[in-house]
Amino acid sequence: MDKAKYFELLLQIELAENCHRDMMISAAKYQADADRAARKARAFEHKAVKLQRQLENLEGEAMQ
Repeated sequence: MDKAKYFELLLQIELAENCHRDMMISAAKYQADADRAARKARAFEHKAVKLQRQLENLEGEAMQ
């Protein structure tokens, strides 16, 4: 194998490894964002359930 081809392959390998690393970092960032969004969604769901219970209690008191 000639040196030019060897160095070209080394550069391509380096580029592929760098792209892989960048994509893994990006995926981790998006996963962290998705996890935060899911936690917020669960918090709002909890709040909605709590408010629904309060409403039901008020309706129950009004019926009496």
